[in-house]
Amino acid sequence: MKNQYTSTTGYNSNETLSAGESPFVETDGLLLYKENCKTPEFLNSSSCITLFGESLIIDHFVLLFTDRETLTNYADTLVKYGAQITEGPGLWPDEFCSKLDALPQDISMYFLALLMPSGVILVLLAPHAPNDKLDILLSKRGVNAVHHVALRVNDIYAAAAAWQKKGFIPLSMTPQDDGCLCQWFLGNSAEQIIELIYRRCGGRETFSCPNIAGLRLSEGELTKIKHLSLR
Repeated sequence: MKNQYTSTTGYNSNETLSAGESPFVETDGLLLYKENCKTPEFLNSSSCITLFGESLIIDHFVLLFTDRETLTNYADTLVKYGAQITEGPGLWPDEFCSKLDALPQDISMYFLALLMPSGVILVLLAPHAPNDKLDILLSKRGVNAVHHVALRVNDIYAAAAAWQKKGFIPLSMTPQDDGCLCQWFLGNSAEQIIELIYRRCGGRETFSCPNIAGLRLSEGELTKIKHLSLR
């Protein structure tokens, strides 16, 4: 059964959204996938769900896999279901943004994004090397861990303000905005990350190289401010 709520997190406060069952279990601020909700059929029908008490539009889900082969097998299942590959496959960000300044090696990951028939995007990730950040997350939380979930919004600043009231703090000083794709990542005390995404030009990209570069710079400035505030 679907529930109706009025969104207060920056999508459209005047629009009543109809929310289906969430694929997530929420526990103390942390999200985990329900095992029986990771099927193509379920995720394809989950463009609007209830999350942390709000009815929200999903831009993309992120699913984790222990290795590239398992990821590829799942991607093949999605393609047979009718999904279209929109980004990748490849090593992210190395093979996507070769002109970026050197980034930490432990953030690299195998990456593939697919557009489902309903318009929901599924991002599939697998570790690149033992003990990289994704491998550590999998060891800590398992394959049902939610790396992040991306929420489609119309007003990214209003959405960020609403999520801060829920205990989510911006992970960079400002949103990253390449002129078409505007993104802002926030995290809570349970280290759960959500992404707010505003698509000014439409499109199905889940990142851009200018936004990645801007995020790294902004993260550095945020770290400096936090360090100075502790003095």
